[in-house]
Amino acid sequence: MTIPDQSNNPTVDISIPASTQQALEKVNAAKSAWMEARRKQADAAAMLATIRKRRVETEAEAKAQNEEWRQMFHENQGQVTPKMKKLRAEIALGRETLDEFDDLLAAHAGDNEFLPWKTAELARGYIQAHDDLIETHVNRLWDDFMRQHGKNLIQLLSLLKVTMGRRASAYVGVVHEVNDPATLLRNFVFSKITDPALKQDESFQNDPFLKTIGVRANNIAYQDIKNAPSPAAQIRIQKQREKAKKEQS
Repeated sequence: MTIPDQSNNPTVDISIPASTQQALEKVNAAKSAWMEARRKQADAAAMLATIRKRRVETEAEAKAQNEEWRQMFHENQGQVTPKMKKLRAEIALGRETLDEFDDLLAAHAGDNEFLPWKTAELARGYIQAHDDLIETHVNRLWDDFMRQHGKNLIQLLSLLKVTMGRRASAYVGVVHEVNDPATLLRNFVFSKITDPALKQDESFQNDPFLKTIGVRANNIAYQDIKNAPSPAAQIRIQKQREKAKKEQS
């Protein structure tokens, strides 16, 4: 089965029909792709942070060496000793290293810029697959219910229409769309079924399958979508990047 990790509930071995199994496999594949994209994005962010840290350390070391050279310069009354020459070479190397760090950071930032976009795209695919799975499962539950109870339910509602219509006509007469049998039945269905269903929490904890996989996809997927620019913003950013590359070349 798979899916979980957004709850502490263990995965239960539940027998499900082929159509639901196919939808479930799509969710598992989509979720794996999304989670892999999140891992790559996290690794890239961690590497960028490491490079920044190394640059800060190198810059601090270069500043300390530069301050040491200046102090020695003043103490020696301007005479440049062999030790100072060696230190000066190290300072120059440090400056060059900082420039290389800046180039490296720029390259990583450029490569990583679009990773959240890919993560968001795969998050959308995972959410859609999860929604499709829930729809497949719930529609099957409805079909099963109607096969078992549908005939009696329709017959009972039909009888209610007749009895409510007779009572209305017996006392005040029938007014179309006010107390005619069809309107009375629709009002009855709304008050007894539709309205309570609208007010009911969306979770279906009595169903072991829904309890295991969750009615909604992992909340982190929705957050990943929020963290990425909108499709329109992505197009605008890509055009800006392409224009900047052409100007540089």
